[in-house]
Amino acid sequence: MTALSWRDGLQELRRLVAAEGGDPDCIQDVGLAWRAFRAFLVVPLDGLFDRWDGDVEADTLVLEFGASERPDGPPRLLLARRFAIPAVEWHDGMPGGEDALDLADTVQIEMELTFPPGTSGEADGFWTAARSGELDVTALAEAGDLVTGLRLGPIRSRIALTNCN
Repeated sequence: MTALSWRDGLQELRRLVAAEGGDPDCIQDVGLAWRAFRAFLVVPLDGLFDRWDGDVEADTLVLEFGASERPDGPPRLLLARRFAIPAVEWHDGMPGGEDALDLADTVQIEMELTFPPGTSGEADGFWTAARSGELDVTALAEAGDLVTGLRLGPIRSRIALTNCN
């Protein structure tokens, strides 16, 4: 599979949601969201900063459930593809040109689904890392079971590229 620039990853995830029949700005189906996100995870990203020598590149799947903006707020599911890139300047939340220094930024392309109060799930703190586009099939199956095990449908959604630093 041809590698895609990490800068085009956000649009690729939005395209994959649409290809599954969903609206990237209003995802209402957890199964559809997972299918699109899983398809995105197998797309190799180009231009990553490899901080580690050896077999593992900094490309990570992160799942978090229950995180809310407020303690009494509705539960949220965060599906994030987190990776390291050469350090770049950020302007108004968007990456700019690359810096000349040998530094890295950690960024993620994330899909966040907000659920009605009372939704329960067990996807808190799941993560796995591998070379870009080569996440373990068993780990992806486990993540899929956690995500699709949520019983109620989301009420809001968001897809974004964020700087974790």
